[in-house]
Amino acid sequence: MALYAAEGIVLGTRNWGEADKVMTVFTREQGLLRAAAFGCRRPRSPLAGAMQMFVHADLQIAEGTRLETIKTAVVRAHHAKISLDLTALAYATFAAEVIREFLPEGVSDEAFFDRLTHILTAFETRNPRVTALAAVLQTLAAAGLQQNYERCLHCGAPIAGDASFLAREGGTLCTDCRVPGTSDFPEELRTLLLGLESFDWENPAPLRVRGSTLMTAESLVLAHVQELVGHPLRALTFLAQLE
Repeated sequence: MALYAAEGIVLGTRNWGEADKVMTVFTREQGLLRAAAFGCRRPRSPLAGAMQMFVHADLQIAEGTRLETIKTAVVRAHHAKISLDLTALAYATFAAEVIREFLPEGVSDEAFFDRLTHILTAFETRNPRVTALAAVLQTLAAAGLQQNYERCLHCGAPIAGDASFLAREGGTLCTDCRVPGTSDFPEELRTLLLGLESFDWENPAPLRVRGSTLMTAESLVLAHVQELVGHPLRALTFLAQLE
């Protein structure tokens, strides 16, 4: 069984058997992968501390025909503050589920991996609701599934000021191209979505968000995510219970 090294962040865990877990890990080298962590639920297992949600670790992984196996793990960061804040945990879990749904397995994306390390830190230090929305928008962009907020879908003109949004086509229409079925798309909403989609986690600019605008942005993005996934996201049930 060939061994290889990987730097990874745990984005999903599922109990398996009496003492094992199946992990979903986003790695720098391989992108998303699934791997078994045998015995990690035993208190004295050397893997126990690392096989937890949002842990960032250096891994030794054995190749498998159906499932990789995590052999060793050295923790780089625990992001324990996320688990101590129920709201941060709920929104971070939602972001992780979106990543698992939309990013392909086995495809390296080092830029997104680096971004994810900063996103997890932001869940510990910034507004988790805003952080989650930015993380989801950037995940959709990394997967090539983002909506169009900058140019008119029909004529291609750059959008300036208030516009319209056509959900069934996933983007913006200028005032000249407005058709039945569109909804209002104020400049404030569009500016927020664009700002979050391009948010620089390493050098964050001040971000002022009105609650009503944030709620509208969330509704628009969640409707898009739900349409793409085609089934309810489990993390949204968690969030609804909090609210």
